[in-house]
Amino acid sequence: MMGQRFLWLLWAYTCCWSPGFCGKVVVWPTDASHWINLKVLLEELVLRGHEVTVLVPSINMLIDYRDTSSPFTFEVLQVPFTQETLDAIMEDFLNTWVNEFTNLSSWEVLWKMKKDLEVFTNMSKMTCDTLVLNPQLMAKLQQAKFDILIADPLYIGGELVAEILAIPFIYSFRFSIGNTAERLCGRLPSPPSYVPASMGRLMDRMHFMERLRNFLFYLYTDYFYLEFWRDKWDEYYSDVLGRPTTLCETMGKAEMWLIRTYWDFEFPRPFLPNFEFVGGLHCQPAKPLPKEMEEFVQSSGEHGIVVFSLGSMVYNLTDEKSNIIAGALSQLPQKVLWRYKGRKPETLGSNTRIYDWIPQNDLLAIRKML
Repeated sequence: MMGQRFLWLLWAYTCCWSPGFCGKVVVWPTDASHWINLKVLLEELVLRGHEVTVLVPSINMLIDYRDTSSPFTFEVLQVPFTQETLDAIMEDFLNTWVNEFTNLSSWEVLWKMKKDLEVFTNMSKMTCDTLVLNPQLMAKLQQAKFDILIADPLYIGGELVAEILAIPFIYSFRFSIGNTAERLCGRLPSPPSYVPASMGRLMDRMHFMERLRNFLFYLYTDYFYLEFWRDKWDEYYSDVLGRPTTLCETMGKAEMWLIRTYWDFEFPRPFLPNFEFVGGLHCQPAKPLPKEMEEFVQSSGEHGIVVFSLGSMVYNLTDEKSNIIAGALSQLPQKVLWRYKGRKPETLGSNTRIYDWIPQNDLLAIRKML
């Protein structure tokens, strides 16, 4: 009897409480809405007993490293730019995107973005420098003996840190323009005859000229990014690692690409075993709405409600654009909740309310939601 009890306790300990099942995770995040999505994944890792350390720039938008209630350990990288600089860059980029790029072709968008990409690249390099050029901090990370790194490839540098620490890394990603990073670095098959390039504005059923256009768009994005990476990153990675390499070669070592969408939202295409769809990770059980918002939603009657948002980083629009949008929304029979921080449009209809922030997750649980 005593022997059976001992065996049971030994089994319970090894299966449920053994520290061998827990790991140490280091994170190279991307800010804004990317952090909102990744944070949910990291919180689940903490709940399962893993230790999570986030390498966060001292200047950012949404990653609150001063929050003492956070389940994460933050390693703050003291970057040499100010919050005002970051806010100005992001506002200029996003307002230009919304107000100007909507009227441009996919081909023109990349060249319009080149200047902004160079600015973001310089900021990424500054962030990398604060880490790789700090021997004390690098020694601290080496001694921590992390098991894995999680990165978002939009903010370049995570794969470099993983290579220095000699640990595997995982990407959390949605897509790159033209699926360039996934195709060239992740070796994702993309037959141009039926796999439309992301942001190429084509469907999977294409006639000959559309297939030719799709093929040329792939070539165009390949040339653009390979030249950009070679000019901005390849030499940097080679110098830091002390051997000839490229950014794309380093990115190609990712153990897994977690794609933040559902597979059935994608066009039919071949995928690799290390590409995994993880759409909806950020969806949580709904909470009650604020009283004023709840009353507005319930007053919508049989037509229901519409939630309109341009994302977490679009702070403002031109008066012309905001009035066009408000005028269009005013013609809907539904009640509209619009996330917008700019000046109140003159054409705002009685069916539309503007909010600085909208609890979209909670609104999705309402049956009147379209």
